[in-house]
Amino acid sequence: MATILEKKNKAGQITGYKFMVCVGRDEMYKQIWRTCTIKRPEGLTPAKERKEVARQADAWEQEQKADYARSHAKEGKDKITLATFIEDHWWKDHVLDGKHTPSSISFFGYMKDDILSYFGPKKRLNQIDAEAVKRYIKFLNTEATTKQGKPYSATTIQHHFSTLRNILEYARRFHYIQSDPCQDLSQKEKPRRNSKKVDFLEAADAKAFMQCLEDEPLFWRCFTNVLITCGLRRGECIGLQWCDIDAEKLTLHIVRNVTIDKTSPEKIRIGDTKTGEERTVPLSSHVYEMLMNLKREREALMGITFAPTAFIFSRQSDPQKPIYPTEPTRFMRKFIARHNLPDVSPHDLRHTAATLALESGADLKQVQELLGHKDASTTLSFYAGVTEEAQRRAVEGIERLIR
Repeated sequence: MATILEKKNKAGQITGYKFMVCVGRDEMYKQIWRTCTIKRPEGLTPAKERKEVARQADAWEQEQKADYARSHAKEGKDKITLATFIEDHWWKDHVLDGKHTPSSISFFGYMKDDILSYFGPKKRLNQIDAEAVKRYIKFLNTEATTKQGKPYSATTIQHHFSTLRNILEYARRFHYIQSDPCQDLSQKEKPRRNSKKVDFLEAADAKAFMQCLEDEPLFWRCFTNVLITCGLRRGECIGLQWCDIDAEKLTLHIVRNVTIDKTSPEKIRIGDTKTGEERTVPLSSHVYEMLMNLKREREALMGITFAPTAFIFSRQSDPQKPIYPTEPTRFMRKFIARHNLPDVSPHDLRHTAATLALESGADLKQVQELLGHKDASTTLSFYAGVTEEAQRRAVEGIERLIR
C-alpha cells in the first residue's frame, strides 16, 4: 500500500498529501520509488477526508505499478519456457557470473537438473504460480528419491526450494515475471531444514584434546591450535601466509580461503573469505611461539628461507602451495581414533572456539567478529550453544540478584 504523508504550512495546517510507493527493484536489487503530491480535499469531514485520500492513493498506486510493469516488460516473455530462462539467463548470467565458487556452481548444477527434470522442457515461466511451487514441494516430500532410492532429507528439500526461489526471484528482478510466486506461500507451506545440532568440545574435553595433541607433529599441533583458539574456518587456516602474522600486535590477518576445485590443475581454489570480507583476530603468545618454531623447523628441513607469501601450512615439496583441504580432516579422524576422543571435525573446533569464548565472558558481538559472520543472527543461531554448567551459573547469577 502507498505511504501517505501530510504536508503542512508554517502554521502547522495540512495543505496537501504526498504519496510514495515502491513499484519494483532494479538489477542491483535497490527499490524503485514513485512519488506524487495532491492538494487537500475541500469541504470534507476529517473521517471522509482520510477515506478520500486513501482512495486516491490506492488508485494512484495501481496506476504507477501498471505503468512500471508495461515499461519494463520483456519482449516475448509470455512465451519463454522455464527451461530456456534457466539455461540461457539464470545459469549463464547469474550462476556463471564469475562470483560463485566452483562448489556453489556444482551445487546449483545439481539443483537445476532436478528442477528441469520435474517441470520439463515445455512449461512456460509465467505458468509457475504458487500452486505449481506447492506441488513441487509436495513431490519432493512424497515422491523424490536419491540415487540410492531413499527419500529426500529436509535439508535437501529446502535446498531444492531455495534454488527454485532464487531462479524465480531473478526472473522477477529482470522483469520476466511480475512477482515471485514463492512469496505467496505461507511460512508453514515453505520447506524448512531440520535444526542442526552443533558439535563442540566442552572445556574439560577440550583440555583432554589439547593434552593428547602434544604427542603429534608440530605442524598439526599448530594447525589445530589456530583452529581452536582463533575460530578460523578450515579453508581460512589453510590459506594463511607468513605475511598475515603481525608479530608486534600478535594478530592474524584473515584474507583468503582455500577450497576444493576439481576443475583446476591443482584441484584447489585460493579465493576470498566465505563472506568476501577480511578480518583480523588476536593470536595468543603461546600459539605465536609455536608458529615461529614451525617456521624454523620447516626452513631447516627445506634448507631455504620462506618468502612472506609462503603458506604457513604448505606442502612439504613447495612452501608456495597450501595443503589440500581434506588433509586436516584425515588427520583429525586418525588422531581421534588413536586417542579415543569425542568425534569432532576441524569445523567443530571452530564451534568449540565460539562456545568457549562465550562461556569465558565474551559477548555475542565479539564472537561474531572473531568468527567473521556478517550478522550476529548467524552467530546466535549456530554457535550460542551453552553447556549445562554454564546454564547453572546463569541460574545462580539470577538467584543472587533477586535474593
